[in-house]
Amino acid sequence: MRVSDSMIHELSVRGLRARKADHFEAQQVASTGVRVQKPSDDPIAAARARGTRSAERRQDAIAQMSGEAIDSLHGVSDTLGHAADVASRVRELAVLGANDHLSADDRAGMAEEVSALRGELLALANTRVDGEHVFGGLAHDTPPFDAMGAYLGDTRVKEIEIGPGLRVPTQVPGDAIFGADAGGVPAFATFDALEAALRGDDPDAAHALLDDLDAVVSQIALGQARVGGRQQALQQAQRAAERTRDDAIGRRAELVEASPVEAFTELVRAENALREAISVASRLPGPSLVGSGG
Repeated sequence: MRVSDSMIHELSVRGLRARKADHFEAQQVASTGVRVQKPSDDPIAAARARGTRSAERRQDAIAQMSGEAIDSLHGVSDTLGHAADVASRVRELAVLGANDHLSADDRAGMAEEVSALRGELLALANTRVDGEHVFGGLAHDTPPFDAMGAYLGDTRVKEIEIGPGLRVPTQVPGDAIFGADAGGVPAFATFDALEAALRGDDPDAAHALLDDLDAVVSQIALGQARVGGRQQALQQAQRAAERTRDDAIGRRAELVEASPVEAFTELVRAENALREAISVASRLPGPSLVGSGG
């Protein structure tokens, strides 16, 4: 079979186009640092990279939700710190009111302070953080406590999933903290009873309330401890998610990114191959091939 000049010309055109494509691809890799830009570049690496990208997004979402919950619980912890101060002060007033040497006017003044502190505690129990009533559980759109101190919230709380089947609560319901559940001492009713005892100039009744007031202080302290435990669990989850996310980013980089040295070496090789193809094409008979192929 005779190889014609036109056949040689066609083969040269194809070769020159291939070298130009190789050179363009090498330029892209060298300039972007990305070796796998589309699935056809490396189907296996591209598929694995998609998997790491999904893992990255999932862990990033966990880290973000954990961070938001931690910030919210910081507000809850601060609120409970103020509530603990209020309860401790009311107990101090009960101790003072139980003193037989005080006058009725003294106790009446203390009763006024207890009334003010009760109002302060009610406001704290109905605290909102980022527009949500933090002690109302899932019923966070309305105040969890009414003026009488009855709990109107939900005992269920929001949770976030930090792993397969592993969930962490991001709230603490106020019924147990402020004694509105069946097993607790009701803070507001206890404050009301102390106010009544002081207004009635009854030191014995004030003394009888000390155990209940101790229980109220303990309930708030236990609530603080629960908040602290959840903050710690969420911080651990956030750190773990960030580490896993960063590992996924690193694995994806290994799969799709090019080594700078390898990218530069490939670019030099592609440039030399293109230069050689142009040189060969320029020496062939027939139409010029240097500009062929676009």
